[in-house]
Amino acid sequence: MPSLRLELPAPVAGRVGALDELKGVAILLVILNHVGGVLNLSAAPHGEVGVDMFVILSGVGLTLGPATGGAARFLARRFWRIYPAYWIALTAFLLGDALFLSRHFSTEDILLHYLGIHGWFGDRYALSINESFWFVTLIVSLYVVYLPLRRFVDRPDVLLLLGAVVSLAPTLYYYHTSQPVEFDHLSLRIPGFFLGLLFGRLLKTGRLDIPASVALGGAFLLVFYVPYTQNFIFTTVWVGGALMVAYAFAIRPFMSAATRGALRFLGDRSLEIFLIHQPLIRDYNILVQSRLFPDSAPPTPWALTAGIFVALAVTIAVSSALHSLLLRLPAPGRDRGPPEAAQKGF
Repeated sequence: MPSLRLELPAPVAGRVGALDELKGVAILLVILNHVGGVLNLSAAPHGEVGVDMFVILSGVGLTLGPATGGAARFLARRFWRIYPAYWIALTAFLLGDALFLSRHFSTEDILLHYLGIHGWFGDRYALSINESFWFVTLIVSLYVVYLPLRRFVDRPDVLLLLGAVVSLAPTLYYYHTSQPVEFDHLSLRIPGFFLGLLFGRLLKTGRLDIPASVALGGAFLLVFYVPYTQNFIFTTVWVGGALMVAYAFAIRPFMSAATRGALRFLGDRSLEIFLIHQPLIRDYNILVQSRLFPDSAPPTPWALTAGIFVALAVTIAVSSALHSLLLRLPAPGRDRGPPEAAQKGF
């Protein structure tokens, strides 16, 4: 059967530095997007594509990770990667919001957030406590979906078809029930995960063969034609993938070792930074300025910018401390051995 074949000179071995750097690029794009929102800047750079890069990289990381172990071990590794940092950030913001911003949330909202499934319960909950926490719902859901689908890693055409079904079902639901947050933030990004699984297989084996089969035709129909008939397109997934390829082949060769090292530093702490930074550069930035200058007009763009730099410095410091703490804690299911032994997923 004819197939599409992609080949690398050799499979990758160990940890892939470029992937950690791409996480650093992704978190910088996300920060840029949120900074633009605070300062009312043009959204033209579309830094939110950094989230699509994270979703793709999560798929890559799973494919490059160890293939041994059952479902329980797989879920344990993913749990200890995501939930401890998330629970610490969630608890801190719940306390901070109550004490400093006089914001309180229902028991149902809090419970759904601690479970990490709030993102699927409608726009009312998706962005309520922290506008970055919806990502936890997306990424944890994709990990669960991956469990029964990983048996198809050797059949990329079937994997793409199943991924198309998984992507299209919630997208159509949220689109036709007029829930723009769920539609735009969560569902439109799901195909990127399956694209990442293919990227990861290419890196791990050095070759990717996609048969020209009925399954592949069905995948293309569901991912491209059906959304077109419904007046939307899975756009940012392909933009995120294109940015990753552009970085790897057109930008990275010209970057200094120090710059790549800085990106790896940010990428390694990207989860913690993602969870923490947005309220600090916006809500708490404005709060601090109102306390420091109680009789002044609303903060100027220059004052907000100064506050953003301070907030980002605090974010990096807290994220680094939290990241180091979590690495020292015992974690059932966590891979032992040197960090270069496996590619860590986000």
